[in-house]
Amino acid sequence: MSQPLFDKDFLKKLECLSLIARQLVFSRRQALRPSVKKGASIEFRDYREYTPGDDPRTVDWTAYARLGDLFVKLFRQEEELDLWLLLDTSGSMDFGEPSKFDQARRIAAALAYIGLSHMDSASVVPFGDGLLPSRDRLRGKGQIFRVLDFLTNLRAGGKTDFQKSVQMFISRVRRPGLVVVLSDFYGLEQARAAMDRLRFLRHQIHVMQLVSPWELDPPIRGELRLIDTESRVHQDLTVTDSMLRRYKTAFDEFGTALRRYSMKYSIGYDQVHTTVAFDEFIRRVLQHGRLLA
Repeated sequence: MSQPLFDKDFLKKLECLSLIARQLVFSRRQALRPSVKKGASIEFRDYREYTPGDDPRTVDWTAYARLGDLFVKLFRQEEELDLWLLLDTSGSMDFGEPSKFDQARRIAAALAYIGLSHMDSASVVPFGDGLLPSRDRLRGKGQIFRVLDFLTNLRAGGKTDFQKSVQMFISRVRRPGLVVVLSDFYGLEQARAAMDRLRFLRHQIHVMQLVSPWELDPPIRGELRLIDTESRVHQDLTVTDSMLRRYKTAFDEFGTALRRYSMKYSIGYDQVHTTVAFDEFIRRVLQHGRLLA
């Protein structure tokens, strides 16, 4: 029987990661950039209606006693970011043991929890051949259970069109935020064109390339039929040692090209091996300051 995607132990790991994020990352951002967004400093700015997940300490209880409605006080404070998690649900992600898709969903849940704990909002946006139904602008740690249910019910399959998906995304999200893309990034040219669009709108981007051990070192030899998991197109091949060496070189160059593109445009980059525990990976990313810093 397969291990549940999210269990009680998973929730304990999320809380631990949230504490690490607070200690190692978010403390560095305090009062660095003035902003007109909501906060907890002394300069009052405006009101808005209460949204489930808002900090109860920001509620104007005097106004509630007078009017019977809940309103939240808005203040001028340091800059904060909205977190957007773009999750690839295409067929190529449903591959490996453990699968790239399961690892990506666990990482998305961990980052969402950190975002819900410390940022303006967190959103999970699946994409395939376009954007899929999502969970947008959630606030407050209590919303993590909605995120976990949502991720649990997601399925991987079909084709991917990252460029189309990003066009749909930027047509509805205009305010710059932190966009984390979890994908295997097959179709690199299209992926780079899509990220160019995100950069143009001044989104802060971090890419996480999911990789399975099989892709790094395929344990195959001889006469085989290889089937594309997205298009279902197949090709009959005789796999030799020489062919595998050329494949490994090409796969390494693929990852190197994505990393170089990211470095050129100050985009965060991590290669995620599915055999590495998700909490170990996130802890390493936070401690090295490569995300949310």
